[in-house]
Amino acid sequence: MGQIDFEFKRERKLGEFVQDFINLLKVINRHLFAVLFRLLIIPICLVILIGYYLTTQMRISASFTNVDYFNVGASVLSLILLIMLISLFAFGFTIEYFILLRNKRTLDFDSKELWTQFRSNIASYLRFFLAMLVVGVLIAVPVILGVLLSAFIPIVGSFASGIIFSMVGLWFFTAFMLYREGYYDLMDCFGSAFSLLKKKIFEYGLASYIVSFIFQALLSIITIIPLVIIFAISYNAIGFSTEFFDSEWGRTIATFGGLVVVLLFIVYYMLSVISYGIIYETAKELRFGEDIFDRIEKLGGDKNG
Repeated sequence: MGQIDFEFKRERKLGEFVQDFINLLKVINRHLFAVLFRLLIIPICLVILIGYYLTTQMRISASFTNVDYFNVGASVLSLILLIMLISLFAFGFTIEYFILLRNKRTLDFDSKELWTQFRSNIASYLRFFLAMLVVGVLIAVPVILGVLLSAFIPIVGSFASGIIFSMVGLWFFTAFMLYREGYYDLMDCFGSAFSLLKKKIFEYGLASYIVSFIFQALLSIITIIPLVIIFAISYNAIGFSTEFFDSEWGRTIATFGGLVVVLLFIVYYMLSVISYGIIYETAKELRFGEDIFDRIEKLGGDKNG
């Protein structure tokens, strides 16, 4: 495969973030989803199996025994933990995908290479995740206060809350990338990420939120319409009575609905990483000027050649 026509390291204005995200996604979308879903297919199948098992335990009219409550509770907990694990892996896989894409500037890599790179850096992911939990607790109060205060702003309150969460997510992402790529150690990466982003943090957060908002809307439209049609057919066929989960059709519909939710989470994480990655490269370029040094080195190599 030839090189992709995309410039990662350059300064961007607000509108250019959105446009560049769309342009990059047009180039990589098939390869991105194919590579990542090959790695996630087994845990996704486990979600389907556990979800279907839960539907077999849903007997609304029946009296539950303590054993039934325990089985359902254990299954629900297992499903939640599995979905969280899938989300974390999807996030990590997409980060490694972005790094490979940026470094190679080509789609000439596969799931095996991505898995090898992820596995070699898994300790960094675990260490950062633990540090992020601690930092998350420390910033929870000011973030929650900011969200609550923004909620009282007429009309734009919900948008302001979304931008706040986008800024926090971008900050954590940038901190990890600075740590993952060896710019700073675990103790310094959070403060350094803030220094890297602070001058344009609102612009970066707004750009990230706009991208997320657009694709959340598109994904919702794509999934809600067929789900509404399926549930309407189900209602006309068997109704939503207490015997709904006793039918094979009812169990299948409930399992399918749960699977759609899981897939939406995965796709959302994947798209978030790509948008964060573009912003990260822009902020890093403004701070370190890596592209300038790359071009100087390339010119020097051409002259020597």
